[in-house]
Amino acid sequence: MPLSARYQQLERVFRRFDSFPAPDREGLTLHMAAKIEPGDRPGFGSGLMMRRGNETIRLIPEPGSDIVFPRDAGLWMENPTLYARLKSDETLRIGFFFSVTPQDKAVFTQAQARHWLGLLDRCIEDEGGYLIALLLPDTHKLAVDIAPGSRFEVVQDGASHLLVDNQGTAPYRFVFRPQDYRRDAVFRASAPFVRIVMHLPFPLHGALRRK
Repeated sequence: MPLSARYQQLERVFRRFDSFPAPDREGLTLHMAAKIEPGDRPGFGSGLMMRRGNETIRLIPEPGSDIVFPRDAGLWMENPTLYARLKSDETLRIGFFFSVTPQDKAVFTQAQARHWLGLLDRCIEDEGGYLIALLLPDTHKLAVDIAPGSRFEVVQDGASHLLVDNQGTAPYRFVFRPQDYRRDAVFRASAPFVRIVMHLPFPLHGALRRK
């Protein structure tokens, strides 16, 4: 079914992020995700897509909710309609999050984590104002996706403490506040992280509906 939104409505979010001062977003990657409501179900089941001539562009190509969005000046000019398989009472809730990638893909320090959270503050300030950014830093959390078979630990005062032992077959998401650990803390895993994610500390999302 055609949706009420077109390409430009999603692309404007990325363009707004690109308009922030470069130092405020250095190392951050902006992502979109879609959930089917009601039920908070992964967006993959919606078949979210758009068409360009005879080409079908699937926007959630893998099981899950992550949108893979093409950044293309030609698509901006064409502004194609978005399509999805939605029932009359269903909507696609679109949310946003950021990811970071440390140079060592299995280790980061508390100082690095605080820097990433500081970038989040600056993006909030760029978008919402200084007061919002000032009031929210203590709520900031880091989400680390631990690979299957990997152990995740923190080293402080020369001693290591196990945080996660992922003995499962899928990544395990560990959410924590790096600011609760010592400034000399080092966080390390026995295998590269699947992803390190930061969510905004307040809900910011939109909804796509059938026409």
